[in-house]
Amino acid sequence: RMKGLAGFARLCVGDQYEAASSYLFPQICMKYGRQRWKLRGRIEGSGKQVWDSEETIFLPLLTEFLSIKVTELKGLANHVVVGSVSCETKDLFAALPQVVAVDINDLGTIKLSLEVTWSPFDKDDQPSAASSVNKASTV
Repeated sequence: RMKGLAGFARLCVGDQYEAASSYLFPQICMKYGRQRWKLRGRIEGSGKQVWDSEETIFLPLLTEFLSIKVTELKGLANHVVVGSVSCETKDLFAALPQVVAVDINDLGTIKLSLEVTWSPFDKDDQPSAASSVNKASTV
């Protein structure tokens, strides 16, 4: 579940943003094996973050890394990569939901906040070749 971006350096009270309607438009793309989650958001002048989709489900892949890329959309064809990171998912498999802050840039000044829920007994609509129960992790 998407909680939001934290420490986004361009979010200061009174700043004017050079994007459509005075908004800043971040785009986040997550890749986990062949699974992808792409979401767009906008950060309003008040600092409130609004996202087009706030939740997705990834099937667990123990040997894969979660790749996250954050870009800022400045126009129709103009965007700037804010940061990207790859991280292991082994620590995300926990009994209780947990909020994780992922450093997006090298300095750690921009963080992506996610709530991760491990649901090992959720069933998927599609049958699995390995077993009848698919273990899912909601990000």
